[in-house]
Amino acid sequence: MLKKILFGLLCVFVTGCSVQKKYPSGLESVFQEEKKEKTKTAVILPLSGNSASMGDSFRNAILMAQLERSTDEVTEVEFYDSKGTPEGAREAFLKAKDNGSDIVLGPVFSSSVKMIKEMEPDIPVISFTSDTSVLGDGVYSMALLIEEQIKRIVKFACEKGEFRFAILGPNDKTGAMVLKSFEKAMMNCSGMQLTHISLYDSNNSDLMAAVQKIAPPLIDLKKKDLTEEEKELAQNPTADRIEFDALFVFEQGVKLQQLASLLSYYDVTPNLISFYGLATLRGQQSRELIGAYFADLPQTHLNIFKQNYQEAFFTKPISVSALGYDGISLISYLSQQSRLNEKSLLSTDGFVGLNGRFRFNEDGTNDRLLEMFQIRGTNRIIKVVPADASF
Repeated sequence: MLKKILFGLLCVFVTGCSVQKKYPSGLESVFQEEKKEKTKTAVILPLSGNSASMGDSFRNAILMAQLERSTDEVTEVEFYDSKGTPEGAREAFLKAKDNGSDIVLGPVFSSSVKMIKEMEPDIPVISFTSDTSVLGDGVYSMALLIEEQIKRIVKFACEKGEFRFAILGPNDKTGAMVLKSFEKAMMNCSGMQLTHISLYDSNNSDLMAAVQKIAPPLIDLKKKDLTEEEKELAQNPTADRIEFDALFVFEQGVKLQQLASLLSYYDVTPNLISFYGLATLRGQQSRELIGAYFADLPQTHLNIFKQNYQEAFFTKPISVSALGYDGISLISYLSQQSRLNEKSLLSTDGFVGLNGRFRFNEDGTNDRLLEMFQIRGTNRIIKVVPADASF
């Protein structure tokens, strides 16, 4: 059964088969008869330790791409265990270098990528980290970056005429990245500004003060001796008292649900203003977030990948493991074309993979063409704007 599935998928990328294409064609190539020296690719993943299950999912996705595309014709892949630690990544990288690797795919974690970058690698490193501070000098990332998500959100909001933004989230490394990304993205939307910024201590469990900083004050009509200002405010609907057009909330898990509930208590809901968040909103079940928007990778080919992965390995993949599929496919494609070099990696047209069209920048970051989604109900998310066709 597994062989049948993989043969069918292999035909997606090779001419002469009658199987209908399921995946994008931007990375496909017709294998030539001419024999070329194989590209030695070192894949550095956490294959042991606390994150071994993540490493296994990435490895399976890469093996799946190898079988579907017959990448062993042009690439020789060796897996190295980072153990999920910077020291393990350093040891894995040194072994890869000793074995004559031409390129590195991975690692996953920011600290491991930082360790390798500090070793000043003289071969390209295509990692999976979303931490842009550890990129550059030949170290790239395949990950979905916060900057790209915010750039897409700002464009969407600008087209809707939403020019006053409020930001709510933790005052940490992610918060600094969010602010920097907004400031950069807003340069492409005349008149847009951050009118309210409420950042809180990420270790603080009391989020009320952070919400009160941006929410309009509640007026207790049962209170005796209301001031004239309070009486005037009470006559205005909540929507008129909210001093921004859109709210961007970046949090996860329980704290995000707490924020959504507190905002709802102050009548700041997606029914009154536009709510935006990161792609992690896809997994949220809070009713208070129904109506919220987020930017994410195109899902059509990802859903096919997940289905085929489960049929092949009898378990569900982690979503980001598809980045491994695209990473090894890209390396194989460029190797087939004898163009595995920095100039080709920085192609302005980019490449097409399961995760849509992407391209690398000189600083190691990437550009992606994202789609806009909206939460319409419990376990119901719809695409509201498709990705652009080109950069």
